[in-house]
Amino acid sequence: MSEIIDKITEGAGQVISEFEKGGQIHSAISGIRQRMAESDRRRKINTIKKEIQDLHTKEAQAINSLSAQVLALYEAGSLSQPELVSLCKGVDEVRDQIREKEAELAQFQPPPSEQPQPSAGQSQLATTARCPSCGVPTVEGAAFCQGCGAKLLEAEPPAPVLFCVHCGAQLREGARFCPKCGQTVPQSPA
Repeated sequence: MSEIIDKITEGAGQVISEFEKGGQIHSAISGIRQRMAESDRRRKINTIKKEIQDLHTKEAQAINSLSAQVLALYEAGSLSQPELVSLCKGVDEVRDQIREKEAELAQFQPPPSEQPQPSAGQSQLATTARCPSCGVPTVEGAAFCQGCGAKLLEAEPPAPVLFCVHCGAQLREGARFCPKCGQTVPQSPA
């Protein structure tokens, strides 16, 4: 497209230069060419930046999937890498702390009879899914058990867990800014 415009402006520039010896129109055309080239450069920069943001999002999702798989292997007792086992034990420690805080919170909440019951549309805390055949914890979205190979029941796919590509903080669906570092969250194309 810009080549056609360049040819048109070049031809127009030659015709106009014959009529005007002062060069004012020629310099205006030259200015237009420069602005078009700058606009094209900015468009290319923005396209590449968007592609980089999309790749960062894919990277964060791949890291999340990898860590979920490693954790499932640890819970199944089939993880043998000491470095990874150590990291998974760190997750266990955090889970223990969560249980302690939940117990502490329960002390301050009213008895169950006084608590409002969640409606059908509200979700309750999800527990780790287990294989109906062998009881091994399953990986979210897996079609087969990694412990015994049995076909797992198909469930609705869970909403993806999103993380900030800048600091790794967990994000809510539709977040435009990270609550931890304040950076803009790359939006996936609709």
